[in-house]
Amino acid sequence: MARIGLLEDNTRIAKLCATMLQYAGHDVIVYEHPYECLQALLSYAVPSEKWSPSIKVAPSAPLPVDVLILDLHLPDMDGIEVIHYLSSHPRTRSLPLIFCTAATPTEIAQALSMVPDACFIEKPFTFQQLTSTVKNVLALPAK
Repeated sequence: MARIGLLEDNTRIAKLCATMLQYAGHDVIVYEHPYECLQALLSYAVPSEKWSPSIKVAPSAPLPVDVLILDLHLPDMDGIEVIHYLSSHPRTRSLPLIFCTAATPTEIAQALSMVPDACFIEKPFTFQQLTSTVKNVLALPAK
């Protein structure tokens, strides 16, 4: 069906989410770290002392995912900063996003103010909530 990117640092939640999505027929790429995700999606390196990029992606190359599900609480770089990188780059500006998080209402409001078209799933979530949100996001017209 779709290629789903999952940026989740909690290994158990990532495995559960990936299993649910694969059961629903999707291909899933799990990114355990924000820098790994950004390296895969962006055509330039995101500076970090802890991250040294090994590949460069051509700006015209297709994205490896059709939608990205991301947690807002991540190590070394929070989800708001990830959103900033994604929304400011032409390659990923229109990538559909789903926030899957236990963040505070203030953090969620901040994220949604940056990407008003994004969807939100609160942890803990059910199979139905996850799969229907992905289905709804994929059905939206392309930006």
